[in-house]
Amino acid sequence: MWRKLPIWLRAILLGLLVTGVPTTIWAMLAGVNLKLTPRIPWSVPAMAGVLWLYWRYLRGEGPQPRLAAFRKEHLRAVELSPRVWRWSLLAGGSAIAAVWALFAALRGFLHIANAPNDLSQFPVWTILAAIVMGSAVAGVAEEAGFRGYMQLPLERAYGPVVALATTSVIFTLIHLTHGAAILPFLPFFLAAAVIYSLLTIVTGSILPSMTLHFAGDVMLLTLRYIAAREGAISAATGAIAVRPAIAFVVLAGLSVMAFRFLTRNSTEEAISGMLRPTSS
Repeated sequence: MWRKLPIWLRAILLGLLVTGVPTTIWAMLAGVNLKLTPRIPWSVPAMAGVLWLYWRYLRGEGPQPRLAAFRKEHLRAVELSPRVWRWSLLAGGSAIAAVWALFAALRGFLHIANAPNDLSQFPVWTILAAIVMGSAVAGVAEEAGFRGYMQLPLERAYGPVVALATTSVIFTLIHLTHGAAILPFLPFFLAAAVIYSLLTIVTGSILPSMTLHFAGDVMLLTLRYIAAREGAISAATGAIAVRPAIAFVVLAGLSVMAFRFLTRNSTEEAISGMLRPTSS
């Protein structure tokens, strides 16, 4: 039955499954934790253990050894040289920073307000611990699912452009599960998804995008939490903010240059690896 499905459908379903398992477990653990014992964030170490086991399984360890090679290959957790790592973080990091600088520049123009929340009833340490663990779950699950298990078979079957477009659109649409308040953010999520997909295509590894995804979520969720606690409802002015707009231009230019160097270094290392003689 599974083999009879078209490749694109199998890739999408498998990617959604890989993403959905840990995110669902985390939502359940965090929900029970906040409802019953909010002062003790026990769900965080519990989820850390689940995520560690899940990562090992995706890397080919544990049960179902006949599928070990498939799982490891589709995870795409390929180790990179220090040089490629540096260019990856600079290229991807400046690109993501440019996206959110653009968001800051347009926020008043788009009249985007902070979403109301009732998290003030919970201890700060519980919320901050949940932010870190939620960001780790998102970074691992979404990059493994979308840029690994979903994108790799799409790249092989239809090429990188179709793979990038498909995974980025589905990644963006998945965020609609957060409700109507997320709608103004969707173009920025789409831009971030394109950056993560491009970074994976260029390097052949999800590790840089996973790192940036985690760090970006920690920063953004923490800032939103602080703004909500301080009662900052909206920064809407009806105008484009000049300083973030300038930052966007600078960061976007830096990202373009860094991606060019990253592509060159990744290509050189790939060619070097193919030409390196194998030991007998």
